[in-house]
Amino acid sequence: MKKKGAIKFFVWAALALALAVYVFYAHETGKIDQMYYHSTKTDGYAVNTNAFFDATKEKPALLQIGPADEIRGPMAVPVKKGERLPKGANGVIDKKVVEEGKRAKVEGDKLVVMVPWQIKESKGFKYKDTFIHKGVKTDPWSGVWNVAMTIALGLCLGFMAEGLTDLLGWKIQKIEHFGH
Repeated sequence: MKKKGAIKFFVWAALALALAVYVFYAHETGKIDQMYYHSTKTDGYAVNTNAFFDATKEKPALLQIGPADEIRGPMAVPVKKGERLPKGANGVIDKKVVEEGKRAKVEGDKLVVMVPWQIKESKGFKYKDTFIHKGVKTDPWSGVWNVAMTIALGLCLGFMAEGLTDLLGWKIQKIEHFGH
């Protein structure tokens, strides 16, 4: 029984490790980010809000406008509703916000961001309104992927634990439940 338990433990441990490595790889290569930051809900400019979070009206951020597959540094990529977001984008500045000109505006080939965040109030609660996650549509399959990875890892770890108890010769008595 211990040999069978050892085989069970090592097989499920190897599968759990392989799954954990795959999830870590997906995170490090940006696959998970691309599932969340998948496409746009609105016309505007795809941006990485980390590049201009400290901008002010006195010292606005100047983002170079132009087409790109990946956003690196202070850039703004024009996007239409439903298009895929470029890699590195974590928000969309809506065209309406740009046309208002209070928080951001276009000057030549630059997007000028004056107010990257502001305190707003809704239903009695104050919150920090930023451009991060705004105008972003998540890949509908990303939720299924996350649940599948969580269930698969849970099953692998559960069977691995069962193999460990068999390997160590532990007998765990199941609790009997009686209904009244």
